[in-house]
Amino acid sequence: MQSWQAFVRMEHCDRIKRLVRLSAALPANQQPLFYEGVVPADRLPGEFGVDVPVLRVVFPDHVFFDTAQSRLRSEAAPLVAIVAESLRREPPDVALFVAGHADKRGDAVYNEALSIDRANILAEAIFEQGVAYSSIWRIGFGEDMPLVLGDDETAYDQNRRIEFLFASKPEAVGVWMADQQLSELCQARSKSEAERCKAKLELKRNYEAVEIVRHPRTRIDPVRERARSVVPSGGRRGGIAPSGAAVAAVRPNGGGAVSIMPTGSRRIRIDPVLRRATPVQLNL
Repeated sequence: MQSWQAFVRMEHCDRIKRLVRLSAALPANQQPLFYEGVVPADRLPGEFGVDVPVLRVVFPDHVFFDTAQSRLRSEAAPLVAIVAESLRREPPDVALFVAGHADKRGDAVYNEALSIDRANILAEAIFEQGVAYSSIWRIGFGEDMPLVLGDDETAYDQNRRIEFLFASKPEAVGVWMADQQLSELCQARSKSEAERCKAKLELKRNYEAVEIVRHPRTRIDPVRERARSVVPSGGRRGGIAPSGAAVAAVRPNGGGAVSIMPTGSRRIRIDPVLRRATPVQLNL
């Protein structure tokens, strides 16, 4: 077991070095930011038995998309190639999550649908680069997870982003999103400002990550219906619940459903509201 943990850690370090090297030639305004996290063994299924590192690689979304659009810009091709090339050098069971985030301008339901569509398009573009042996997932959080506090263009630009999350298993990324993502949000000038920002977040209990499979993509059309959001209670830590249904559907804020992927996709449901839940049980 210790040897497997050593292998996972070495794999993680190699991944960081490789992505830094591959992205070194990008223009300054396209350079990614790198963040590291660790999911403790007691938050993972029992067969893991070791802590699992998670790497977040964060790009501003303007690198990939024009405002309010989900079509990839031509300038995005080199970045897609960088991520795909890194994946081709990974062990076949590595998991990559593509997470879309929006700023708070516009309708919240529309923003969520747009962030999912963007993540889906990017994940498929990477998949089509010949990395079919990797586990590639997409998820969108809309405007719910602001990286920084603020109501100006600088804050909007930072909050509107694409994140690539790598780990040796998809369960580790899912648990990180449920347990630890909140600590990265609402960066501000003071701790009190950050805490007030977090207290106002309207998080949901049903964010859904969907694995990319060899099927045509179902286009996501924004839905205009919005229901009551759940404000984090600060109680129990988040967990991930498996879904046994065959067709993935995301219901922004509990409202109208938008079909994301056809039958055959594996899914992970992310719950950042009920923190400190029982260690997750996944049925992937």
